[in-house]
Amino acid sequence: MSDRHVAGGVEGRSVRATAASLRDLLLSRLADSGLTSEGQELARAWLPTEQEAGSEGGAGPVFLRSISAAGWRGIGPATTLELRPEAGLTVIAGRNGSGKSSFAEAAEMALTGDNRLWQGRTKVWTEGWRNLHDRSAPQVAVALSIGDSSAPATVRRTWQGERLEDARTVAERSDTPDAELRELIDTEKLALYRPFLPYSELGAMINGKQTELHDALAQILGLEELADTVKAAKAHTKQLVDTVAAATELSGIVVRELTELDDPRAVRAAAALSGREPDLDGVRALLSDHQAADDNALARLRRLAGLTAPDRDAVGAAVTRLRDAAATAEDARFGAAEDARQLIALLESALEHRRRHPDSTDCPLCGSVSRLDEAWAEDAWAQIARLQREATDAQVAQDGLAAAVRAVHDLVQPVPSNLQADEPALASVWRDWAACRVVSEPRELAGRAESAENVLGDACHQVREDATKLLADQDGRWQVMAGRLTQWLRQAEAAASAKPRVKLAKAVCLWLRKMTDELHDVRLKPLADQSQTVWNLLCERSNVSLGSISLTGAAAARKVRLDVSVDSTETSAFSVMSQGELHSLALSLFIPRATHPDSPFKFLVIDDPVQSMDPEKVDGLARVLDLYARDRQVIVFTHDTRLQQAIRHLRIPATLVEVSRQTDSVIAVVPSGDPVTRALEETRAVARDRNVPQEIAERVLPAMCRGVLETAYTDAARRRLRQDGHGRLAAEEAIGKAHRLTELVALALSDDRMQPAEALEIVGQKHGGWARALIKECNAGTHGVLPPSVDRMDMVRRTERLAMEVLAR
Repeated sequence: MSDRHVAGGVEGRSVRATAASLRDLLLSRLADSGLTSEGQELARAWLPTEQEAGSEGGAGPVFLRSISAAGWRGIGPATTLELRPEAGLTVIAGRNGSGKSSFAEAAEMALTGDNRLWQGRTKVWTEGWRNLHDRSAPQVAVALSIGDSSAPATVRRTWQGERLEDARTVAERSDTPDAELRELIDTEKLALYRPFLPYSELGAMINGKQTELHDALAQILGLEELADTVKAAKAHTKQLVDTVAAATELSGIVVRELTELDDPRAVRAAAALSGREPDLDGVRALLSDHQAADDNALARLRRLAGLTAPDRDAVGAAVTRLRDAAATAEDARFGAAEDARQLIALLESALEHRRRHPDSTDCPLCGSVSRLDEAWAEDAWAQIARLQREATDAQVAQDGLAAAVRAVHDLVQPVPSNLQADEPALASVWRDWAACRVVSEPRELAGRAESAENVLGDACHQVREDATKLLADQDGRWQVMAGRLTQWLRQAEAAASAKPRVKLAKAVCLWLRKMTDELHDVRLKPLADQSQTVWNLLCERSNVSLGSISLTGAAAARKVRLDVSVDSTETSAFSVMSQGELHSLALSLFIPRATHPDSPFKFLVIDDPVQSMDPEKVDGLARVLDLYARDRQVIVFTHDTRLQQAIRHLRIPATLVEVSRQTDSVIAVVPSGDPVTRALEETRAVARDRNVPQEIAERVLPAMCRGVLETAYTDAARRRLRQDGHGRLAAEEAIGKAHRLTELVALALSDDRMQPAEALEIVGQKHGGWARALIKECNAGTHGVLPPSVDRMDMVRRTERLAMEVLAR
């Protein structure tokens, strides 16, 4: 597969199958749905409405300018990792414990407020978020480049407390110095297309819950509204089916009750209900013969007998809570919270001024000399802590009072709709109770609610007793049966209306389900194609092939189906893949999601993706990173030197940075040169140092120059072997057997075994006689003394020239 073809697949396609909205897309397919006109009308009513475009975040792509941290994880004193805010590959390397991953976690924490490293783990995992050596206030920050703006945006998260949750986030840009994070970036898309992949999530993506992986992909497809529509359609259909079933069940019950009643009207009613189709008109006529006044009176008595009064215990408890909350709030003084917050802001501003101007202790407002000294700062921090506690106590009291008022209001219900007609006197008492909802003053509300409930509760109790006694006194079983028939008639009428719509609703549900499956396949295909592209690059020599990817199942059974084959035999991905292949599969699923065309975040932060990968997959990873770095900012953190080796021998353009950790968590970030350049710098330093005695230089320089050439020819040999079709392991094995410089030269030139003289002859032909002479000098000097005629710097210059020519071929 060519890079041009692969890149086109990455850049050219969106999972959005069409620019049209989801509703328009479904409407365009409705005519060919096979539904009747009534079915199409019902489907139109159920289709999702147009969604308004979100207003979150800044316009334009988002790149990272830098990542900063202090007192965070493995980083002690403040350290900044500078980045180029543009497409390209950056590799940050460092041994385990160097602090490199702390930068990745800092960026993730600053923007998302979370680290996937800690998800699903016990609390002990989060206890190491503060640096052990630097006990100053921890902070993490990222500088962003957003759209065409030349001014960077900064998102900073700081901590003043001991808990990870005690964080404060500040987002700022020159045009919006005190912004909310969502005003700078689209936080919903940040969660949807999350561009961070820590090592822990590589395993979790595959080994975690299948429902979570299913939902992560399904959300990107943009079919949530359709899923909600399907749910609503199913619920409506079920309601129709239940209505018909309930009428059928009630018919059987009422017929049995009628057969037990010795009344000619009951016989007529049983006949009307027992036909294949119930005779609704016959039942209506039968009921109309009954005295309407008696029937109405009976219904009124039933309503009054079933009247529900306010819950006296609940009201009493709510009133007690309200009075307690009012007393607590008065003690806490509501105004103290706002006063404390304003004073906190003032003190924090003064502390920030002092931090920016450490050489000055004068007050910028009053001009007092030596006022803002260290002692003042310590007192200010202590005062801020005290004020925060006071503000919190006052706010808690105020919130508790508001909740107590709401609790009483929630218990107060309006006058029942039929009560005015059924019992006007009781309705008047109830209105006094309902009026309590408009009382907001706590003590007045407590008194009125308690008094009104006492009166209303007693009145309701008396009315219920009277109605129950009157109902018991009614001597007319037919009157009761007439009520049952009235209930049945209402249910039967609802069923008669629902029955013809059941088939219609089921047909629409079936079509919506079909559309969901089709759109899932259409919109998932570009993601699946990209996953296969990434997999093919990562696992070029693997006998495991990744086939189609689909979303299957529903509810708790939903999952992502991954079709794989081993030597053309289909099987389950999880049963045959090695750990390295599973991590490659996780990358294949992550990268298409994070690089979705609708995502404004044009950066990827990947931590330690090389682990568990064999050498062939490391080469594939380098190619994948190169592919996506053409239009993305790809930032990779790794401790494994194999990735840098692969980048060099594949000649992939990349910025290499090294992170190292000194005593007390002091982190150093420096550009990383290639091994040849580093070896040349060391050799040049020795040659230039006149403090190195002549006799030592004459013995050391030839060996150092030879080491430079060995490194260059090793790189050339590795590149030549890979280009000729040798696997990574085979290439490294061949290089390991070349113990002499001339053997490395021969291996870089050809697979055919050469004698040293033959290899040197070809070097002379390719580079000139000076190169052949240089190799001889290096070999001779390694075992003896550098001849006096050889100039130190000249030898280094010739070594550099030959090494660069070898690397350039």
